[in-house]
Amino acid sequence: MKLSSLSTLLLSCSILSGSAFTTFHPSTSTSTRLFSSTAASNGFPEGFINIKKIDPSTYGTKDDQVMQVASYRNQLTSPEQMIAKQQAKRDSFDPAQSAIQGVKIGLGIGAAAGIITALNGGEQDIQQQVLTGVKNFATIGGLTAALLGYNNYSGNRVYVMDMDEARNRLTVDFVASLKISQDIGFAAYVENLGFKNGKFEGCNGIVGCVDCQLRNSKYNVELENGVMPKPYPEIPCAHVHIKNMDVDESVRRKGIAKQLMVSIEEWARSETDAEMLTLEVRDDNAAAVRLYEGCGFVKDTTTKRKTRGGCSFMVKKLD
Repeated sequence: MKLSSLSTLLLSCSILSGSAFTTFHPSTSTSTRLFSSTAASNGFPEGFINIKKIDPSTYGTKDDQVMQVASYRNQLTSPEQMIAKQQAKRDSFDPAQSAIQGVKIGLGIGAAAGIITALNGGEQDIQQQVLTGVKNFATIGGLTAALLGYNNYSGNRVYVMDMDEARNRLTVDFVASLKISQDIGFAAYVENLGFKNGKFEGCNGIVGCVDCQLRNSKYNVELENGVMPKPYPEIPCAHVHIKNMDVDESVRRKGIAKQLMVSIEEWARSETDAEMLTLEVRDDNAAAVRLYEGCGFVKDTTTKRKTRGGCSFMVKKLD
């Protein structure tokens, strides 16, 4: 496989390369040093930024790279930080005042139920309708007020998740496909967790990440959930489809997104049978279009693959 153009790109970016990828397996993890802290143009005060291929086998371990990606996508907030914020909000309420508010809400619900009952009494006389409404107010309002008052006084006004629930929510929302190796992830880590006042500490220093899928490949295997990857007949050859590219706004235009693309291409060339890279991009995202064109992608005019409205399908052949 030809890697000369890739090597030229790496050298032109003044990149310090680390270990290369060796075998094709979703759990392989590598780290490549990209930016020297002494380079005046990179804008990073200390340390390096490393590109890692996310290892799904770390899920549930101390170095859980999958959850680190989920935390980055969860507004840079880890499960631990989510729980801490919920607990702090719960603790901020005075129990007595919360109980009073709960009682008021319960009585309000009861009053609404009583009024609706009284106004919709059908053929009952007015006195009977009012009596029925009062009974419903007393029953529904009293019970609801008691429940809400007790709930708030007990400190349950704000729900606080446990760790398993928080991790599961982030997994389902952000990294379900990454966890089962349906997607292959790459992430850019800043070594200095104090960077930008610890902004990225909750995701262990991730400042950008991207996912991709190896499609129509002889290397595709049964997923963790027992499902085989689906075929993509509109592009019959083996290819890597890139998606979910994101770099934090505070560190954009520093070469991180481009290096994530370079890392995917290096992996695709050296570890897979992919014949091309593909992606979908919004036409109004001029910066992204320029990035992909700079990496050698062109808008597809042959496969006629359907895309979302306002988007273009771009490809790069791996000759």
